[in-house]
Amino acid sequence: MTTLTDARITDVEVIVLDNGIEYGTRLGDDERAGPRHTCLIRVATDAGVEGYGDVDSHPWVVKSIVEAVSHIPAFCAGLREAAIGRYVWDRKALWDRLYQHSWYHGRRGPALHALSGIDLAVWDICGRLSGQSVASLLGGARRDRVLAYASTLFRETPDEMRAATRSYLDRGFRAIKFGWGPWGSEGSRSLLAAARAEAGPDVRLMVDGYLPGDFDAVRRFVSSLEDLNPYWVEEPFPADRPQDLARLGRETGLTIASGEQLGGDEFNELLAAPGVSVIQPDLSRCGGFTTLQTLAESVAREGRRIVPHAWTSPLLTAGTVQAAAWLPDPVMVEYNVSSAPISRDLAPPLALVDGHIQVPTTPGIGVAINPAVIAKYRIA
Repeated sequence: MTTLTDARITDVEVIVLDNGIEYGTRLGDDERAGPRHTCLIRVATDAGVEGYGDVDSHPWVVKSIVEAVSHIPAFCAGLREAAIGRYVWDRKALWDRLYQHSWYHGRRGPALHALSGIDLAVWDICGRLSGQSVASLLGGARRDRVLAYASTLFRETPDEMRAATRSYLDRGFRAIKFGWGPWGSEGSRSLLAAARAEAGPDVRLMVDGYLPGDFDAVRRFVSSLEDLNPYWVEEPFPADRPQDLARLGRETGLTIASGEQLGGDEFNELLAAPGVSVIQPDLSRCGGFTTLQTLAESVAREGRRIVPHAWTSPLLTAGTVQAAAWLPDPVMVEYNVSSAPISRDLAPPLALVDGHIQVPTTPGIGVAINPAVIAKYRIA
């Protein structure tokens, strides 16, 4: 008979959901839809406990990586094959095995994203089996609530920006991030100015999105935002330009943030030179909780801050809240405000109280997936 201490993985499955709403679609409440498709990884065990990882990546590419047959044993195989039969408690050994099995077909990108989803599910399983929260498994929660910031897309006009800002303040948020859309186009500074005028000086406002032009043009635009006091400017250059991001941080008076697309030693490149002050690993892309443990040490040594990225569903938000409760420095957590059905209903949303999320102390990541949503929207 299987005991809690020797539970092994019996299956790994990639589930693709489709809510039928294209990314960025304007919804009835003036919110914007997130990605149309959602990628879930389900890990089952012989202890009768299963866990899910919400992976912010291309669902069909992740599915092919997980479910592929063996090509070169131990070096190029599907991650499902590599995971089956392994103990869930040996999380680091499992992570290393999965990584080795992706040597010839990834190690970064979708291969690491798939590994991340399995890692998230396994940590949730271990929490459920042991009766502990993931924050406790990581080393212990340092706080019982975490500041949340509303994460949304830029609106088209200053009036729409003021209205959106007001709606988030009315919901209790005291931090808001606007991204993409018209950001970086001519006159887009006026959009942030409208949000700042509505929010007042004490609300944290962040901006996110690539900016056009060469380095000098981007530096001039970012410098022009200083009087609007954005809490950070996120990825004004793509993530594969870490030297430019760092230089921008050194040559302007604003905080630069980056990291949601990175994994493995790519973070070393981001930390190699001063300038990027906020490091933003996404647990569903960077390698999961297992990677976060070592990354947090590296970031602390360099005097930077971690603020994890999370923008798909309440499932990933809940896991990120567990990480934020454990991280050494108080951090914010990203809160996807989209009212699209999967973003809203895949798992119970964590309640917002006075702009903060209370950290669940129930086993695992603290929320349970809604099987009815999977049944309704599953296409693969």
